[in-house]
Amino acid sequence: MPHKTDTILYIQKIYKLSRQYSAMVRYIPLGNGRMIVAFDEDYRIVDFYFSKYASENHSSGHPFYFGVSVNNNFKWIDRNCIKYMDYYDHTMVGIINYNVDDINFENHDLVDIYKNIYVRQITAENKGNEEKNVKLFFHQNFYIYGNDIGDTATYYPEFNGVLHYKGGRYFLASTVDESGNTIDQYATGIKDYGELKGTWKDAEDNELSMNPVAIGSVDSVIRHSFTLKPGSKFTVYYFIISGRNIYDIEEEYKLIDLRYIRKLVKRTTNYWELWSSKVTPNLDADSTALFRRSLFVTRSHANDLGAIAASCDSDILKMSHDGYYYVWPRDASIAAYALSISGHSETARRFFALMESSMSEEGYLYHKYNVDGKIASSWLPHVINGKHIYPIQEDETALVVWVLWEYFHKYNDIGFTAPYYEKLITKAADFMTRFVDSDGLPQPSFDLWEERYGVHAYTVATVYAALKAASNFANVFGDGDLSEKYLSAAERMYEAFEEKFYSEEYGYYARAILDGKPDFTVDSALTSLVIFGMKDPRDPKIVSTMEKISDTLWVNGVGGIARYQNDRYMRVKDDTNIPGNPWIITTLWMARYYLRYGDFERAWDLIMWVKSHRQKSGIFSEQINPYNGQPLSVSPLVWSHAEFIISLLEYNEYVRNHS
Repeated sequence: MPHKTDTILYIQKIYKLSRQYSAMVRYIPLGNGRMIVAFDEDYRIVDFYFSKYASENHSSGHPFYFGVSVNNNFKWIDRNCIKYMDYYDHTMVGIINYNVDDINFENHDLVDIYKNIYVRQITAENKGNEEKNVKLFFHQNFYIYGNDIGDTATYYPEFNGVLHYKGGRYFLASTVDESGNTIDQYATGIKDYGELKGTWKDAEDNELSMNPVAIGSVDSVIRHSFTLKPGSKFTVYYFIISGRNIYDIEEEYKLIDLRYIRKLVKRTTNYWELWSSKVTPNLDADSTALFRRSLFVTRSHANDLGAIAASCDSDILKMSHDGYYYVWPRDASIAAYALSISGHSETARRFFALMESSMSEEGYLYHKYNVDGKIASSWLPHVINGKHIYPIQEDETALVVWVLWEYFHKYNDIGFTAPYYEKLITKAADFMTRFVDSDGLPQPSFDLWEERYGVHAYTVATVYAALKAASNFANVFGDGDLSEKYLSAAERMYEAFEEKFYSEEYGYYARAILDGKPDFTVDSALTSLVIFGMKDPRDPKIVSTMEKISDTLWVNGVGGIARYQNDRYMRVKDDTNIPGNPWIITTLWMARYYLRYGDFERAWDLIMWVKSHRQKSGIFSEQINPYNGQPLSVSPLVWSHAEFIISLLEYNEYVRNHS
């Protein structure tokens, strides 16, 4: 096993805090760059992000309930009555179908593409032979700025809705139906204090208290009632307007009527239908549909600043008091690449702008960033064994340069790329050429798994690719000397890697050099040597390495590829027969290797394994439980969805070119 300093052990201890965490799947995340709304399996809003750059979660995993009463027979909607929950017709609009007492309900949920408004369209159809009295109950459970201290919930007669507010965040909840009617009852109250569970309990007797205001830890419920004749349909719209002050709410509410709400639904649906159809793989309908869902999940995590968050799932906060709603330059680079090759270059362009503004003066990117571009919390130290180090994973800097070249290579967008030549490309490349040891290999940094400090094969592969990309850029911009400098550094790095990482005795590449010694723990990240173009897929050394990964890291039973031998992260139980939990990204890495090798059947089998481990709404988690196939860790993980997008497009391309 690799040597570990006390600092490294501390980092691994942080990771193990949430070792037994099972994913609470987020369904159909919806977003517009300023708002993200996500649901759990019971169709409860559990994440409600809103700010200029969607940087604040105002529910943080606390559920917003939705109740239906038919002829005073009340029930909260949950997974037991939901028949269908998915994205609607290749759009970032949710569709949910459920039945209550002979009434069929179909809901469409969306975040308007332009305005900061969340809308739920509820269409009820009476399938029975009797007239039905229907009451809908909408629960608001805001934790504004992520806490419940000093919140206010108050009924506003001017809006005929309930307003939640604190500081610079305001949220108005109300309804309108096809007859122009709005809510008929409301309640505000105290939650989670003493014996008080919350105002949502007030709905269960079908009548609300009409209490007009509450402060502190508060929630609210509003009711909308209508009568439904046999065989008839009726539509109600529930909405939440988000704003920075009361004037934002007032200005938007002035526009609210039935016609305007219908306009929001139509334009948002139309927008996403067109957006998702730019580039699609020529594959079966199910794969194409899942491809589009992955596009929506990835895009929903991108804000107007250019940040692409790793996951909106806030449930992990309950275990570690920190989460995944950050920008890791690595994850975000892969996501930007996936969107770019799918025809959605506008997100990639914003991402490059954010990375340029976030880069250190020395030319490297930090561990991770908040979605507003500021440096985020980090467990990477500045000192190890008394020695000052850079608290970085160098692959994150490298991948941004590589993806920028891939963008330029695809779009030939010289006008966009030119300003980044000195501010990002050569600045990062100069750092990477300086940050080397005497043998030409990168100096130690942390690995992509954020566990070990050393010289890692994945880092070498990505830095090699970035230096080649920088050399290409320098050639485009007429800097022959710089082009040669970066190319020479890449070639020297390649030669040193071949000399120090491959073992004739073991018959495969080491994953790292730690404290001067090669670490031959079998690691799926070695696929990077082929994926980033450093090694030929048919090189005998690579073939033997990939065979070792396939033989050692395939998880017997449930299937899939584990991260590395004896992976302890979120281990379900000690079991020598299980190398670790299978991951979506690692399995897709192997698929992408087989594509390059030309074994399309094995590549497709691995892609099919990934498809078979999606959730009902097409969501991919980070990991899979090796015993029951259920999701583990955050769900969705944007990196998983991005790798799926890339894998399908590459499969389509490789098969077409070899047919």
